[in-house]
Amino acid sequence: MARRGIEIDWVVVRVNTLRRVIALGATGLVAAALLAFGYSRLHLPPEAQARRAIQHAQRIHDAVAAKPVPRMWQTEFRQASQQLDESRSAYSREQWPQALSLAEKSARRLESIRGSGEGAVVGAGQILSYRGSVSVQRAGKADWIDAQLKMPVFNGDFVRTGDDGTAEILFADGTLYRISPDSLLEIHHRPARAAPGRVKMVVGHINVYTSTHPSTVATDTLEARVARDSRVAVDVKKERSAIVAAYAGAADVRGSGGNEVQLHSRERVAVSAEGALTDKGNIPEPPRPLEPSDNATIDMAANPDISLTWQPPAAAVTSHLQVSHSPRFLGSTMEVDAPGLSHSQAKLKVISPGTYFWRVAVVDTTGTRSEWSGVRRFRILSPHQRLPMEDRTPPELEVQPARQMGQLFIVEGRTEVGATVTINDEEVNVDADGHFRKAVEVPHDGWNDLVIAAVDPAGNRTERRQRVYVEVY
Repeated sequence: MARRGIEIDWVVVRVNTLRRVIALGATGLVAAALLAFGYSRLHLPPEAQARRAIQHAQRIHDAVAAKPVPRMWQTEFRQASQQLDESRSAYSREQWPQALSLAEKSARRLESIRGSGEGAVVGAGQILSYRGSVSVQRAGKADWIDAQLKMPVFNGDFVRTGDDGTAEILFADGTLYRISPDSLLEIHHRPARAAPGRVKMVVGHINVYTSTHPSTVATDTLEARVARDSRVAVDVKKERSAIVAAYAGAADVRGSGGNEVQLHSRERVAVSAEGALTDKGNIPEPPRPLEPSDNATIDMAANPDISLTWQPPAAAVTSHLQVSHSPRFLGSTMEVDAPGLSHSQAKLKVISPGTYFWRVAVVDTTGTRSEWSGVRRFRILSPHQRLPMEDRTPPELEVQPARQMGQLFIVEGRTEVGATVTINDEEVNVDADGHFRKAVEVPHDGWNDLVIAAVDPAGNRTERRQRVYVEVY
């Protein structure tokens, strides 16, 4: 009996061990099956990947088409549909990578349109305003198309400005990019819920205004991560060197050589063509224009000479004065472009009547340049022109309710042709029809007043006020 007991004990031990082995083996088989299934799903052959991407894009397409597409996005819907058709065509030719790429791009566009309303920002962002020559090259396309107001921009798109072109792009996370003439950048911006947006700057000058999310500007030689609630400029030269200047907030700048600096308000750093960073430097305050007063009217016969005066900051060594027929100060409209002035006054000889705009910047002892001052305007009249001072009628001013994007508010309206518009004392570009649009940053939480004012050449003023609320979490 004892021997049977030992036998049974031995058998019991072996059975329990076997059960554990079977259980572990079954678990391993299930895990292996799951891994194999997951691997097969994640590592599909190119043909299957392309087929799945086309099916996914088609489902989104059908969902978008099931509802009326807002008129302002119908062009984008047609282009996304065309990309989907091109994807199917590439698939039929067994060009799997091309079919996959086209289907994914179509799906991203369609997904953005599906989640938008009539007034929403579609895609990575949209062109808020532009002047002069501005064009867009869609991802994967060879041709350039003219920019349009409220035109969406998507990941992989290029935006280019000519020597007379400027543009503002507002992204879905509230970041605003102001693009200067002769600039080229590539969009890599993502939705606010994803990683911080990213723009690749090829050449030119941009000003970045972040709101509630950070944003990154990259070049061939640097990466500048702009903190939230900041204003930073990036200037990229053709030889790949660059300057990053923080006017408000902060930015982390990393050169391709590996070194890194953190910029705070009114600090700058230069980056060489090899990606090496210089030491940080301070940015001087901009000068303040004094005379003539804004919108001054000057009789050419009585005053053949005009004196422009300004108040420079204490650190200024020289000044740079510009006088132009255009508030954009483009080369073809420039009357005076005088750097290196050692005084804070300039005397101009009047040659012909017209409306002129002027601004001034300063350079300090280290050679660092300030921002431009606010733009002022004056008008020169010939003896045969009737003085507009007889005009006593204030200009018309219509302002739409401000649209909020985080701590940015989009203010849009219309005034009479020739009037100057300011929002909280900051001048706004007004087009030839009197239309204006501007993204205004409101830095303080709680209630804030937006003061929109229009002043005609005779000095008559019309003012509108809007109260906006900012809640900081």
